[in-house]
Amino acid sequence: MKNIELLPIPEENKKRISQMAAMYRRNARIFIDIVSFKDNRLIVRVEQKELVNGLKLSKKELTTRVREMLAGEIPASWKLTVSAVDYDRKDIDAITAEWLKRKMENLNLKSRTVSAYTGIDKSTLSSLLSGDKNLTKWHKVAFYYFFKYQEAVKF
Repeated sequence: MKNIELLPIPEENKKRISQMAAMYRRNARIFIDIVSFKDNRLIVRVEQKELVNGLKLSKKELTTRVREMLAGEIPASWKLTVSAVDYDRKDIDAITAEWLKRKMENLNLKSRTVSAYTGIDKSTLSSLLSGDKNLTKWHKVAFYYFFKYQEAVKF
């Protein structure tokens, strides 16, 4: 769990919170992080990164889980704000070889540039572009964020 060291609570409490957050991350692909702590105000971010057994939790359900996880571990006098992020990967799931070709063409990027920045070797990239290989979830994520960055830089 990121930034757990910001909390002025006993180490045993920090350890229990970290263990619960690790279980959520491992078993439910729910990531919980401390955003900030100041003047007895704690802000926590929670996001479901993947569906597990087809289960999608709402913002309310994610918030409830974080509040239950922290109950008894942090002082009741603290103001707790939970920032829950909706699970929505339609943008990443929509990435195809055609999408990739379009983006490269629109941004005037060569395969070697995409390869260098994403860490996907040139032969694999060539196979992905030709349709000989299917894009994995990790390829899609790499391409999504790479092109999002490129578009922001060129904007």
